[in-house]
Amino acid sequence: MPRVAVGTVADHCDSVDHFGPLATHQGDMKDMQRCWVMKAILATAHPGAKLLEIGAGEPVVAGLLARLGYDVTIIDPYDGCGNGPTSFDHYCSEYPDVRFRREYLNELTVIEPEFDVIYSISVLEHVPLDNMANLFEGVRKASVEGAVYIHAVDHVLRGIGSDYHLDMLTHVAADCHIRASDLADALDFAADDPDTYFLSAEAHNRWRGATPYEQFPMRRCISVQFRGD
Repeated sequence: MPRVAVGTVADHCDSVDHFGPLATHQGDMKDMQRCWVMKAILATAHPGAKLLEIGAGEPVVAGLLARLGYDVTIIDPYDGCGNGPTSFDHYCSEYPDVRFRREYLNELTVIEPEFDVIYSISVLEHVPLDNMANLFEGVRKASVEGAVYIHAVDHVLRGIGSDYHLDMLTHVAADCHIRASDLADALDFAADDPDTYFLSAEAHNRWRGATPYEQFPMRRCISVQFRGD
């Protein structure tokens, strides 16, 4: 598995064939990201490993992994930040096999180096750049020696926000010990690869919600996927 890559239509189709409802849960790019993260974890750690998900929202992947025998903890304030959910009590009831910590990773007062894999799904792009270093400091404090970091990150390849997103990805790559040149190569390849998974017009329109299109125009959005250490 490469240390940095871009989500593909081939991977999405494989997920639809083999992961069923997980691959069609909400009808946008996060379905593909959830399945990729699931595959990456299954290929990285055995059941019983301790996993930490950052900013899970609805913990669909965490719940599946817990039922497969992984020891899964979620850290998420569930305060609506970044358009995230607030249904904390509901999720605790629906996912009893998952452990929840309702706080921000970079604000933990007590944290032990206990996790074998730390992962996120469509979360890091919502972290302000000036908070990124603190978040990854929390990641390192929570990690056992040899831990693996798996992140699926939304990236605006073309359109409004592309410069900011590239800066954000550069920070993530550095914190995952991935070379900037490898990230650049992956993005260059994705721009011309017909197999690159792009966010659809239909999914963009759902993201837009009630916002006038002129204020939230279409952009070429992809998923950049990291497997770091």
